Amino acid sequence: MIAFRVLGMVALVVLAGCSVPGSPVPMDEAAAKAVVSARPKEIRLDGFVEGQVCELLTAAQRKDLGVDYVMPAEAGDRFGNRGCGFSRSGEKPRYAYQVTPVPQEGADVWLRPGETNLEVQLVRVAGFPAVQNRRTTDGRGCFVDVSVADGQRLGIQYSYDTEPVPLTTGELCQRAVAMAELATRNLVELRGKR
Repeated sequence: MIAFRVLGMVALVVLAGCSVPGSPVPMDEAAAKAVVSARPKEIRLDGFVEGQVCELLTAAQRKDLGVDYVMPAEAGDRFGNRGCGFSRSGEKPRYAYQVTPVPQEGADVWLRPGETNLEVQLVRVAGFPAVQNRRTTDGRGCFVDVSVADGQRLGIQYSYDTEPVPLTTGELCQRAVAMAELATRNLVELRGKR
């Protein structure tokens, strides 16, 4: 009976999206994949390249975000994926969003045990499961990885480039989630009819 209560509490914590330092609950690979697989549909990222990512937001959406500069990322991630940077660079405050398709690895990677200096939270983005994460030592940014397909994620980073940073860590993550919401909705519109 106690085991069922503990498992029930673990499920409530995971589903409620409580922020927990490190991995939310030490999950094995199968449990982590199960948590991020409850999506409305699968949107495959195969062949989705940085030029297409740069067209993911409309001009009106970029304006609403205060973005005045859009450019493919200069460097790739550890898999070589090059996303797109959307930044406010013309005036202060300066900040940037980076959107990167990652077809080689799912969002569940952040739910497995290992990283001890990460704050991880499960969130929903445009109906898709996502993992919000940030390093406890980073007071300037936040990441959201949207589980768009099995073994694939759309990575969003928000970083504030002006010192001092007047935003709380919660506000930094809210901005990352807002961008993830826009990017995911537009991705569904663009690629979800395949």
